[in-house]
Amino acid sequence: MRHVLIAAAVLALAACTPAPAGPEGADAPAAATTATAEAFVRSLYEEGDTPPGASGRVEERPIWSARTQALIAESDRLTPEGYVGFFEADPICDCQDGTPVLQSATATSTGPDRADVAVVQGFAEAGGPVHRKTWNLVREDGQWRVDDQHYESMGEFPQEPMLQRLTVWIAGAKAPGAWKGD
Repeated sequence: MRHVLIAAAVLALAACTPAPAGPEGADAPAAATTATAEAFVRSLYEEGDTPPGASGRVEERPIWSARTQALIAESDRLTPEGYVGFFEADPICDCQDGTPVLQSATATSTGPDRADVAVVQGFAEAGGPVHRKTWNLVREDGQWRVDDQHYESMGEFPQEPMLQRLTVWIAGAKAPGAWKGD
């Protein structure tokens, strides 16, 4: 009888032990996370106009995280009629002219609902700059959203991370006399 109890205890413990990681183990969710994150960023660069929601307008397909969207809405609210707001160019390609061409996108999972996608983007026109940046993504309501952008290289225009620049812009727009004399 004691052997039956020991065997039952061993079987119960074995049932509670997680399966070893492997192609179908713990690495599979991370691989799925990076694949969908990369696909989301690639969709931002598809041919055509700026993707819906890139401007930050709530009525469009949102591409920004809730916190980033709130900052964009605040910058829009603070921008007087007839003035250029925070986004002086297309926020996806950081360009006003030219045809952006995504050269590569490589995703890295940074958590169950977070991923970074490193991008190299050039332009179809000869002699155009090459932009290197990392999109910091967060999954909200089951969808990937851009939470921030960090630039490695913007050609001759080095920049701080987007949220840092946006926060500084908002503080400047709130300063007394910010829009006088422009």
